[in-house]
Amino acid sequence: MTAERLTKEIFRQEGDNFRSVCVTLEPDGTLMLDAQDMGPLVKEVWGDSDYEFGYRVPPEAVGKLACVLLRKLYAGREQAVDEMRALCAAEGVACENGSYA
Repeated sequence: MTAERLTKEIFRQEGDNFRSVCVTLEPDGTLMLDAQDMGPLVKEVWGDSDYEFGYRVPPEAVGKLACVLLRKLYAGREQAVDEMRALCAAEGVACENGSYA
């Protein structure tokens, strides 16, 4: 669990039909992916100037989601362990090195 709410915009489309997509990790461990649309198309379809939607993954399911995402990201990659270590280092994610003989 984290002591603070972490939010990062991962996609942004400017223009008449605006879209923003954000990923958020809540202090309780809930993971969210949500989007906001604005523009004339939204007004036409929804009758309002903006539309927001998203998904929440409860804390007890975040580990399973992490396994699914790692499998998709690293499947078939010989350097998967090194790549994951580099990703964690670059993003400030705590991880422990392990080796066995």
